[in-house]
Amino acid sequence: MQKPQWNRIKDLVQRKELSLAMGLHLGAIFLCGLIYILLPEDVHLRWGLTYVLIWTALLSPIMLMIAARKSKRKLVIRLYSGVIGIGLWLLAIFLQVIGGDIFSPPTCFCKDGDYLARRYRYDFFDNNMTAVYKVSGLTERRVAFYSYSNPDSIKVYESLNVIAFYCPSEIQEDPLPSDTIAPIRVIEQLRDRPIEPEQKKEVEQLAHQLNARLGYTLTGKQEY
Repeated sequence: MQKPQWNRIKDLVQRKELSLAMGLHLGAIFLCGLIYILLPEDVHLRWGLTYVLIWTALLSPIMLMIAARKSKRKLVIRLYSGVIGIGLWLLAIFLQVIGGDIFSPPTCFCKDGDYLARRYRYDFFDNNMTAVYKVSGLTERRVAFYSYSNPDSIKVYESLNVIAFYCPSEIQEDPLPSDTIAPIRVIEQLRDRPIEPEQKKEVEQLAHQLNARLGYTLTGKQEY
């Protein structure tokens, strides 16, 4: 193969490489923005799809820098990549600090059918709660969140509009080991809608059968 022809092939491959890197970069940013605009705060995509897009957007400036190594516009592309890359990382770190789950999905503790229990960060200071999500198609929608951490298992009773939590014993460190929390078996209201008196009696009977207590969403008494 003659050298001029070989050089043309190399140039074509490098242009394709740069086009692919730019397409991934712009596409990931566009889709992240679209998800942020269209999906409510209490809904996220299943299987960590959102985080795949976020990491693609965060790492794509590096791919652009590499792909532009032989481009005539190498300086401009690398300057753009550096500025946008720093901006994206600063934005991601800021959102993570104020309570968002940006770099990885919240820990999934357990599930019951279409319901999942995940770690929930209400804010920067109160980040040891549990949220319950219901799976629907490609998304998970948050139903409610509760002041419990690390449940072993959950059991949802949709007809009664309640959920049972089973949490293991836990040592509280503040900052030294000071107290041990006994295992928790508790029943809480699932959705924010009134529970009829007849339902309430059935819930009390269920609590007796499960040897569980009624939680603060049913008694109206918050525990500290």
